[in-house]
Order: sequence, then structure tokens, then C-alpha cells
Amino acid sequence: MIRPATLEDMTNIIALIHTFNDKYFGIPVNLKKTMEMVAWIIEDGVGLLSDRGFIGGVYVNDLIRDWTILQELGWYSEDKSGIKLLDAFIQAGRDHGVDEVRVCTLETSSAIAGRILQRKGFAPLETSYRLITGAKQCPQSPPSSPSLA
Repeated sequence: MIRPATLEDMTNIIALIHTFNDKYFGIPVNLKKTMEMVAWIIEDGVGLLSDRGFIGGVYVNDLIRDWTILQELGWYSEDKSGIKLLDAFIQAGRDHGVDEVRVCTLETSSAIAGRILQRKGFAPLETSYRLITGAKQCPQSPPSSPSLA
């Protein structure tokens, strides 16, 4: 079942974020900042939860058009709920009256992810690149997620 996330879900959401980060990045999580961002998503944006999944984003105005966007900032599931989370996220955007919903996938995501998004009406928008400069930890650093037990 997909439902709106609440601040009471913070521990579960943070655990999912740590799992995602450890699986794909391994760069230490700034727990305080992450909790602040998740709270912002829950309070002012769209945060949706499944038993073991989360999608969250915020409403933003387009830089050059009179256009409102629901921008996904995080999306991960361990319980095969990813598509249901996405569908609920799209519906939340529609309910809010946004002009556009934007989501992203990792470069390492399987090709099927892009095909699923395109079947849902999404079109590729931009290609994103990153350059790590002056990072205190390199991407190969071992994960440092604290236990939430």
C-alpha cells in the first residue's frame, strides 16, 4: 500500500536512504542535512511510502517559463513498489495542478527503467553529468551509515 509519508516515518525513510547510498554511492551521509531535506519533502512537497520504498520531491517553478514542476529528489524501493510509488507521485502532481513531473534514474539503472518511464508518457529531458571536486571522501570510500537500531 502506498501512503503519504509523515515525520513519524523518518527512521524508516532514513534507513532506506542509507541502503540506497551504500548500494550506489558509498559516500558518507550527512544525517542532519538528510533529515532536514526529508522533512522539507514531507511538509512542503510530496513524500510517499510503501512497506520498503520511498519517493519524494518538491514543487518548483521553471526558470524560464510560467510552469510548475514536481521534481523528484529521491526514489528507491526494496519491495518492488517502485512503479506504484511513481504512479502515486504522478497523481500527486496532477492533484496539485503541476504542469510537469520530472524524475531521474541512475546511469547504472537498467534500460528497462527508461522504457517504463517512456511508456508512462515521460520523455528524456536532459543528460546529467557530475564532476566531484574537492570531496572529502572519494566515491570508493567505504559506507559509513550509522546504525539506526
